[in-house]
Amino acid sequence: CPQPPGIANGKHSGQPSDTHLPGSAVQYSCRDGYSLVGNASVSCTAEGTWSRPRPRCEAIGCKRPEIENGRVNGLETTYKLADIVIFECNFGYTLKGSQESQCQFGGTWDPPAPICEKMLECPSPPNIKNGHHESKDVKVFIPGISVKYYCDPGYVLTGKTTVSCLTSGTWSIP
Repeated sequence: CPQPPGIANGKHSGQPSDTHLPGSAVQYSCRDGYSLVGNASVSCTAEGTWSRPRPRCEAIGCKRPEIENGRVNGLETTYKLADIVIFECNFGYTLKGSQESQCQFGGTWDPPAPICEKMLECPSPPNIKNGHHESKDVKVFIPGISVKYYCDPGYVLTGKTTVSCLTSGTWSIP
């Protein structure tokens, strides 16, 4: 048989000085970061040809990153080299780290997956004398939510009409 064909990002066990007689075989392998697709072993046939098509080496992709209390866009279980994913946190959680990550050579993500931290919640908004706040049916007050105040008939509001839940878990001053 002629010299076995080479493969990109891999090699075979044959040496240039080897004589490949019928029945002899060579083994293919890939560089680190690549995975062999096809048969690793090919044999020289009595007809003087190699028994199977040569395999190929494909870059190893990345497994779907995990994020507790959040999710990753897309439904793939594995991603190709250079693919980008976007992270989102569940309601009541805030993202610490990068929102995007890219699949790198060798199956790693860069930057690493962020963390979804529980937001500090505000207690129910403070009550005011001779008035009320409109918090509708809100059960959880997370940072960024605002509540509007109204006065009872015959009373005038002094100060701000709205308060906002701050990231510290407290209300802005009315």
